Amino acid sequence: MYMMWFDDSNKKPVARKIEEAIAAYVKHFKTRPNVVLVNEADRIDLPDIRVRVAGYVQRNNFWVGWEDATVITAAAQVATTGTR
Repeated sequence: MYMMWFDDSNKKPVARKIEEAIAAYVKHFKTRPNVVLVNEADRIDLPDIRVRVAGYVQRNNFWVGWEDATVITAAAQVATTGTR
């Protein structure tokens, strides 16, 4: 399940926007997410959470959610080798 977070403030760094999105997710779902989908322009590396670019995510939108580790591993294998 994902929660979409929008923040177009020019005064905040992307990392802060993602931290706030994670906090809102935790408050709503009572669990910590393990992935954030972002636009290429918002790509950053963060500890403790996977930040992944998704072409359909608009700038300043952050899709915070949880994905099964086996799904992530399978998707990464397809992306790098073209096979499962």
